[in-house]
Amino acid sequence: MTEEEITTTAEEEPMESVRPKRTGVGASLVGPVGIVLMTAYLILAVIFLLYSLVQFWLPLLPTTESASTSSPVTFLFWTFAISDEVRLILIVAMAGALGSLVHALRSLYWYVGNRELVMSWLVMYILLPFVGATLALVFYFVIRGGFFSSEATIEQTSPFGFAGLGALVGMFSEQAVLKLKEVAETLLSKPHPGEDAVPQEERREEDTDFN
Repeated sequence: MTEEEITTTAEEEPMESVRPKRTGVGASLVGPVGIVLMTAYLILAVIFLLYSLVQFWLPLLPTTESASTSSPVTFLFWTFAISDEVRLILIVAMAGALGSLVHALRSLYWYVGNRELVMSWLVMYILLPFVGATLALVFYFVIRGGFFSSEATIEQTSPFGFAGLGALVGMFSEQAVLKLKEVAETLLSKPHPGEDAVPQEERREEDTDFN
């Protein structure tokens, strides 16, 4: 076999032969039923969050009306009163979950399109909206407590700005965690790494997730 034929054969080898084959729990590929169910879960979650954002969005208040008053909310089959502060918190959480779903959908169609979706990723797709909502709330509390006075009202904030921040945090959760880590290490003492700890930067390099 000539050198040219060897080079051509190496170039034609599929990526599966180059990558190390993973074994263990969740290493098998997801079947058609699993792909359909996961896609339906993500799409229904997006629809539910969009509906929730519309229903919980802060109403326009007259300048003479106090922003701390409660206002009615109609959600599904219930109508109840809720304070605007709580509504803003819920809006941020829902925006964070929605942003994480954007990331999950992009990752899902990339892995499905390349026929590389394995069972171990399904847990991440299920939990990602909850992670995005939680991270968005953490960022909201840090910014609201650090850059706004304790006497600041809803009128002095922007629900669009906080919702956008929450969506970005949910969409780029890995980067958001790294930024929070930098802030925490600036304010607090940096702990010693555990025996089996893997730096998050290295995990991101080894991770093949589509961002």
